[in-house]
Amino acid sequence: MYHRILVVVADHPSSQVAIAHGLGLAQALRAELVFTHALHHYPLAVADMPPVVTIAPDDFARQSAELGARLLAEARDQATAAGVTAHALVLDTVNDVDGIIALAREQACDLIVVGAEGGNALVRLLTGSAVPGLISRAAVPVMVCHAHDGPPPA
Repeated sequence: MYHRILVVVADHPSSQVAIAHGLGLAQALRAELVFTHALHHYPLAVADMPPVVTIAPDDFARQSAELGARLLAEARDQATAAGVTAHALVLDTVNDVDGIIALAREQACDLIVVGAEGGNALVRLLTGSAVPGLISRAAVPVMVCHAHDGPPPA
């Protein structure tokens, strides 16, 4: 059924649920996992609006890379403990949706698992959720996990 599953790893609780579901599927189906984390990019100033970030761009980039490396290492460690073959790739792209879709194609993934924080359309717009774009544009199925879903049944 699924042989290679792409799991999007982020720094929110729903991502942990997505990792758990990806691991459960990979174990049950003897599939491989590809973990990815999309780097955060420095927010650009918009005319007539105060800056949102008060950290230097170089420091922001370094902290983003460190966060991504830590999150991917933790996910890979969970996969190793579960006996699942896993790879971890940092995604550095301007458009997360396009990058995730391209990565799924390049890595021959046949399922994308992603966490969603929920919230309303305004919250998704402000936080840049990739979920709507993945659902509507990915060439493979997309499983969306929410923090309240909890881990998959054993």
